[in-house]
Amino acid sequence: MKKYKLLLLLIFIPFISNGQISERIDSVALEHASEGFNGNVLYSRNDSIIFTGNYGYRNFETKQPLNDSTIFDIGSNTKQFTALAIIQLIENGMLAYETKANEIIRGFPYSDITVEHLLRHQSGLPGYQKILYDRDNWDRKEQATNKDLLKILSGLQINLAFEPGTEYQYSNTGYVVLASIIEQLSGQSYADYVQEHIFKPAGMLSSKVQNSSRYLPDSENIAMGYTLSPESWWSWLPFITKKDIYQKVENDKDHKHIHWMNTIVGGKGIFSSTLDLEKWKQALRYNKLISENSKLQMFSVDSVSTRYGYGFAIYETESKGKWVYHNGSWAGWKTTVLYLPESNEYLVILSNNRYEETYYKFEEDLYKLIQ
Repeated sequence: MKKYKLLLLLIFIPFISNGQISERIDSVALEHASEGFNGNVLYSRNDSIIFTGNYGYRNFETKQPLNDSTIFDIGSNTKQFTALAIIQLIENGMLAYETKANEIIRGFPYSDITVEHLLRHQSGLPGYQKILYDRDNWDRKEQATNKDLLKILSGLQINLAFEPGTEYQYSNTGYVVLASIIEQLSGQSYADYVQEHIFKPAGMLSSKVQNSSRYLPDSENIAMGYTLSPESWWSWLPFITKKDIYQKVENDKDHKHIHWMNTIVGGKGIFSSTLDLEKWKQALRYNKLISENSKLQMFSVDSVSTRYGYGFAIYETESKGKWVYHNGSWAGWKTTVLYLPESNEYLVILSNNRYEETYYKFEEDLYKLIQ
């Protein structure tokens, strides 16, 4: 009888715990929604989804509501996918971490940058946004591609910020180069490679890669990007709606760069949903895409990049062990994705109205709950 009671207790306690944490996450999310957050949240533990929440609209004009399968531009969270694709090519014997980029990309003007330097942000490459903002380098009437950027780098031959491998400096350009390496070795576009070798085997049926000929990928269930409009100071008036407060990001003068930089991929360019990102986490955890040894290396740091692995920021905490983490910000979207491998917990926040606290207070508030 005592064993029977104990069994009931062990079954009942996790159920109550999941319910309580779900209510608390929703409460925190609703608080942030009242302060402006528009987006989706997911929390899972032991591969079970404990909580999903949808707060607001995927289209402010039509008031179409968000759902768990709505895809968002995940910004720099794309880097983890790019890094894994590189690891797959290494496991297939097509290159090594020590391989130099100029051995693969013809005309690449830097002779000492290796694949490992690119993965860990140790290349010293200049930022491409500054390069493409210069009208002497790019015609703003055209959307630049990865090939265009590499051609510009080859022509300009800008000095590196430091000798490769000696310093850490976050570089979006480095991950563009990695995406170009993927294309060169696989014979596929970056989008086709990711679709075939990552999304499909992971079961990520909704996810897309930025199309090279359109502002957004083709999807009916996409969260359009928004930013605060110049008239947002009216927001205190009771009859003002989100449609009045926010503008489409493509109309925002502060984000006009999307009109000539949006189709550059590798450091950004993937659109995904909370549900698909949970599938991605499980594919990583159970080595469906790369080996256990490769995953451990992906989650490792070195003496130069002390808080960055391959496509992930890596932190050590006392309460939860290792953080495998990244955030993303592009145009009207802000995103954060946190994986705790030791406790097998996963937290995702996706915003399509550039909510400023997405990976600051909101993220911290939710992390406190799961501690």
